[in-house]
Amino acid sequence: MKKMFVLVVALGMAATSAYAGVSNIRNNGSISGAPSYLVECSSGSDYVIYKKNGTWYRGDIGHMGNKYDSWSVSEVAEFVCH
Repeated sequence: MKKMFVLVVALGMAATSAYAGVSNIRNNGSISGAPSYLVECSSGSDYVIYKKNGTWYRGDIGHMGNKYDSWSVSEVAEFVCH
């Protein structure tokens, strides 16, 4: 019985951290003339993202790569919080 309880608790904790997601997306003003968003993750992390000239940028690392260009704000937010 104890082993089953420990297993259930461990799986629950693993699922919570594996599926950390977006808790909030807010307007963050503009960066270089492009609207930016503050993405708050359920893990406690937060990121600034913005799309300029069709390309997504993250405030701390810059250009995210062209494969994300067609993604929506929500999709980019989910990606950075994963």
